[in-house]
Amino acid sequence: MLMALTAVYIGLMMIGIVYITLFRTFGWSYFGGVHTFIEYGFIYCLFMGSPWLIRNRSHIYIELLTAAVSDRIRDGLSRLIALICCVFCLAWTWYTWGLFAEHWGDVMAFDELRDQEIRRWITTIAFPIGFLLMAIEFGRFVVVAEPMHIGEAGVASDRAELEETKRALGEDR
Repeated sequence: MLMALTAVYIGLMMIGIVYITLFRTFGWSYFGGVHTFIEYGFIYCLFMGSPWLIRNRSHIYIELLTAAVSDRIRDGLSRLIALICCVFCLAWTWYTWGLFAEHWGDVMAFDELRDQEIRRWITTIAFPIGFLLMAIEFGRFVVVAEPMHIGEAGVASDRAELEETKRALGEDR
């Protein structure tokens, strides 16, 4: 669901960029809030899309170490790595929740750099939610049957897909 929202937001950002570019090119005035919409979009898209990337093993990680060990060690090592990632994400959730709460409670905290009408908590709310969702996804890899790492050297999902394609092509001959 969040990845679908991210895709829509990215599309709207693209439309906003075209809108600003065209209006600036022709010297027309345009709604300045589009800049803010685009800038906040980078933050929102990062934190809305990251949990999906983790769940589908689409984030970047390299399996040099996990490919060099036995299946049994790889399983434990993969779960340890996922646990460490989960703990780090939970720590960042805690820290960024404090940042959000500080901005929420400060009635004078506005985003002076982008738009003086927007409260600063609107930016920082994405952080604790995103880190919490990422922690949940990494935590899932600690307890599910199939570990995060598959043991193929190279970039995880791409390398495994490439090897499977090579095997399929070889069998057809």
